Amino acid sequence: MRHVGVWRGVAVFTLANIALALTITGVAMRLAGLEHRLLGYTIALTCSITIMPPLIAGLLALIQRLDRAERALHRLARTDELTGLPNRRALLQAAAPAHSGDGPTALLFIDIDHFKRVNDAHGHQTGDEILQYVSAEIANRLRHGDQLCRYGGEEFAALLPATDAATAHDLAERIRRHLARTSIVLDNDDRVSVTLSIGIATTHDVDTARIHRLIDRADRAVYRAKHAGRNCTRQA
Repeated sequence: MRHVGVWRGVAVFTLANIALALTITGVAMRLAGLEHRLLGYTIALTCSITIMPPLIAGLLALIQRLDRAERALHRLARTDELTGLPNRRALLQAAAPAHSGDGPTALLFIDIDHFKRVNDAHGHQTGDEILQYVSAEIANRLRHGDQLCRYGGEEFAALLPATDAATAHDLAERIRRHLARTSIVLDNDDRVSVTLSIGIATTHDVDTARIHRLIDRADRAVYRAKHAGRNCTRQA
């Protein structure tokens, strides 16, 4: 249904129904020894043309709506509502294809420093604005093929295929420095500044099972960055 379309489906099913109805009518009249077969064929054809298309159209339209609803639910299950980024589930599902054999895979685990303090001082609406702004700024500085997700709360994770530790560190530092020198203009024209603590982990073999260990290593590197004073990057 996704590729055929309702009206093309109606045409195909109607033609198939006409052929089936004429065949059954012919066999039935022959077995019954009935004359006036032309009348029987005319009735079968008329019923197939006038009755079946609306029924088929309604059924196919319903199937199409169900198909769209299923795809929408699939997107919602993999998308963070606030930022529009993929969520944790999408990151885990992307782990296997991320490793293409072109070198190591890196993971950036990114945490907004003192985010609870910002929420307490400015309110959750401001916190939401900051999450949306930070997510967009990080996404704009990643490369094509990198996968950014909102991992949860004020935490983001970026899966970087074919990226060694040095390249991942350079990219993390560009992101961190950009946010550190940027003031976020809120809807009420207030300005808020935030910084990031970023942990980096790399692996030569990532899949759905091993991605959890990679995330854990990067998360522990974030805690090292926090203990080092925040607004810095640490390697696992």
